[in-house]
Amino acid sequence: MKKSILILILIFLSLSLSTIAQDVVLEQKPDQFIGGTFGANKDWFAQLSFGFGTLVGKGDAGLSYNDWRSNDVRISIKLKRKINGLLSVWLEPGYHYAAYNINQSGNRVTDSLFWGGFPINHEKERFATEGLLINGFLRFNIDTKRGNFLGYYLDLGAGADVIADREYLTIDKRTDGSQVRASVTNIPYMNNLDYNVLARIGINWIAFTLNYRISPLFKSQYNIPEPAIITAGIELNPYSH
Repeated sequence: MKKSILILILIFLSLSLSTIAQDVVLEQKPDQFIGGTFGANKDWFAQLSFGFGTLVGKGDAGLSYNDWRSNDVRISIKLKRKINGLLSVWLEPGYHYAAYNINQSGNRVTDSLFWGGFPINHEKERFATEGLLINGFLRFNIDTKRGNFLGYYLDLGAGADVIADREYLTIDKRTDGSQVRASVTNIPYMNNLDYNVLARIGINWIAFTLNYRISPLFKSQYNIPEPAIITAGIELNPYSH
C-alpha cells in the first residue's frame, strides 16, 4: 500500500475524532417536520466509508505473520433501505486492500516458492491482495428516536472480495542505504475469491469493526500456512444532510 494513502487516512481520522463530540450534539435534533425520503434516518440513504484495520490472533504454524504490520484498508459506499425504526438493510460495494506481513524468523515457505530454497532475510516481506468487495448487512438501531442522527447501532452481515491483483513483495536495504524492491504480481498461489462475515458497533459516524475470514487465502495444493482469520479496526462514515 502506498504510504500517501495511509497518511491521508490517518489525517482524516484525527480530524474526525476532534470534531465528533460537537457533531453529535448538533445532530440530535428531531427532523420529523422535514420532508423527503433521503437522509440518515429516512427510507433511503447513502454514505462514503473509510476503514482501516490489522490482523488479530495467530495464523497457522510454519509461517509467522506480524499482526500490527499487516494492514487492511477499505473504501466503500454504503446504500441503505430502511425497514423500520429498529432495522435497515444495507448493500456495500467498495475497494479493499489487504497486506499480510511475514516475520523474518527461521526458514519460510516463501524461500522455496520464490528463492529456490535459499533462505533470505528481508527488511520487509509480504503477500498482498487488492480488489473489489461487496458486503450485505443488517443494521440494528438502538435508539429509535434519534432524529437526523445515525445513532448507536450494530451491523451484522457477510460479504465477498473479488481479488483483482495478488502480489508478493520484498524490500531489502543495500549497504549504501538504498532499497531494492522485488515484486511478483498475479501469483498463482492465492484464491480469486475471499468470503467473510462481519460485525460493527457504531456511534454516529465512527464504528469499531470485526471481520472474520471464512475462506482460505491460499490454494490448498501449495500448503502455504494461513494468516490469522480475524481483522479488527475502525471505520469512518462521514455524511452531510
